[in-house]
Order: sequence, then structure tokens, then C-alpha cells
Amino acid sequence: MIGATKKWLDPENPHLQEAISKTASEGLFSLQDVYHQLSVLRGNVENGDIQEWVKRAELSNEQNAKVRKVLCLHAGNLPLVGFQTALGVILSGADYYGKVSRKDPYLLSSFLEEIQRSDPEQKISYSRDLNSFEDLKADKVVFAGSEESVSDVKAEIKRLKAAKQGAEYIIRTAKFSIAYLDEWNADVRQDLTEAMLRYGGKGCRSVAVVVAPFGLDEVREELKQAINSYWKQNPQYQKPTSDLKYQYAYNEGIQQNQLWLNDFLIQESEELPDTDFTVNWVNGGKDTVRDLRISFGQMVQSVYTCEEVIEGIDTEPLSSAQSPPLYWKPDGVDVIKAVVG
Repeated sequence: MIGATKKWLDPENPHLQEAISKTASEGLFSLQDVYHQLSVLRGNVENGDIQEWVKRAELSNEQNAKVRKVLCLHAGNLPLVGFQTALGVILSGADYYGKVSRKDPYLLSSFLEEIQRSDPEQKISYSRDLNSFEDLKADKVVFAGSEESVSDVKAEIKRLKAAKQGAEYIIRTAKFSIAYLDEWNADVRQDLTEAMLRYGGKGCRSVAVVVAPFGLDEVREELKQAINSYWKQNPQYQKPTSDLKYQYAYNEGIQQNQLWLNDFLIQESEELPDTDFTVNWVNGGKDTVRDLRISFGQMVQSVYTCEEVIEGIDTEPLSSAQSPPLYWKPDGVDVIKAVVG
């Protein structure tokens, strides 16, 4: 598995290069974001993340998911967003069946094909059409998407008999992450802009709420410079919708403090972030982070800090927000353990 993954990630791999070319030419994702994701994965594999994940999941000849059928419904909001799930299911020993997103049809497929070439015994089947899995009767279903779509997806799977009656559903619905800034310097600004803006802020690991013991006004100019510099280096992200302009105008009307950057809006607010290209800034401390984490519930993926430990909350380094290890836990769930258990 490790050898096949390294072979797939090889920059000279013609199958991967073809997938990258198709992805870019069809405007699915920018080359910058695809290369970023692949660079992160190469680093993960070289760092021994696959071995570490197997160790953490306590996989063995006795503890695995062999002979189980696992149906994965992959999202397509980011390039290769389904890679970790696919890798985890295959590592578990289960038979992998994947509904690949039409928004990201080539990159993940090229990985699955590489695994098949490496190990013809490994059961792998994938399609862009859920109807392909009619009468599959999978033991477990892994699904990433919005909470609003869960009931419809379950109904369609039931209609197709794609999963067994009583099959376990492992559902991922987190939407955004929180950053707690206990300090403010050039490194923090760089890490924060990357965490907020990579992929246009569309990932569940993207920061949409910032909590800091200092107000937005205190860091306004330095933050503005950092964001503008990031945009210049990453011009690939789409421009804001009219909703963002309306939000800006509304904030002006009620005199709410905000930082308007034409392509991005940061506003002082403790409300749930629900507008694209918007980050809510909250002046507060660790107790505020705990309160917001509880208030926002399952919509929060991760809480990032610079170095501080927040008692009672699992945190991750802000610097790794958009470059997590392979064994990170989507929605707090270890994919391998969930499939094996």
C-alpha cells in the first residue's frame, strides 16, 4: 500500500499527470490547489503517516474489516477531499466501493486505479453514479456532506438497496473550524491567512471564526496587508457573491466593526458563520472558545491554537490547519476504527 501510494504521488507518474491536466482544463480546481494538496500528501507519506495511522487504529490480522463492504460517498468541494476516507477503508481491509464526486472525478480515481494495478486482489469499485451500487447491500456507509442532505441520501441508498438494512452510517457534516490566537506576530498572520483562505475557505478545516484577546481594530492594518498579499499570490479563488456585499452594507448600517477587502469580509460577531468568504472575529479568551465550541456543536471540525492548551478541548496547531496528518479525525472520528468497529 505504501509503495503504491508513493508511486501514485510521484510527480513523474503519467496517470496522475493526466488526472491533474483534466482537472485543471475543465476548471474543476486550480493547479495551485491541486499541487498544494499533493505536496501535503507526499509529506504525509514520507513522514510515515500511513504506518502511524495503522498503529493508532490498532490494525492487525485479528482486528480489521476484511470481508466487509464499505460504500463511500465522497464530497468534491476540495481537490482529493475523499482521499483520506478511501485510504482508510482500503487500509482496514474492507472491500471499497466509492461514489466519486463529479466535481473531482479524476484525481481520486487515479489513486484507486494505482492501488488496483499494485494489488489486483484488493476489491475496489468506484463510479460517479450512485445507481451503480444498486443491490450492493454494504455493511457500512461513509458519507461526507451537509446535514440537510443526509435524509435524502439515506432514502436513495435505501431505494437502491445499496446498503444492508440496519447498516451503520458514518456521517461527516462539519462545516468550519475555529482559531484561538493567544499571540500576534508575522508567523501567526501567515498561518491564519492560509487557514482562512486556502481553497477559498470552503473546507471544514478552514477557519471561519477567530477568537482572540484583542479586537479586530488592534490588528486591522497588519491583517489587511497579510490578506492582500495572500490574494496576490493566490488569485485563483472566485470572487465574492452579492450576499457578501449585502452583508457589508448591512454591517455599515448597524455600525458593526468590520474589515472589508472587496474579496473577503472579517466582521466582529459571535453569530454562526453562514456566508461564504466571511470570518467572524470574537474578542475573548479560552472560556469564549469553549462556549462557542459548545454553541456551534457538530458544525465545528477543529479548534486551532498557536501553542496554548485549552482545557477540555482537543486542539491542533494553527500551522497545520490546511496540511493535516493522514490520521486526523474528521468530525472527531478515526475512519479506520469506525470501519473496523
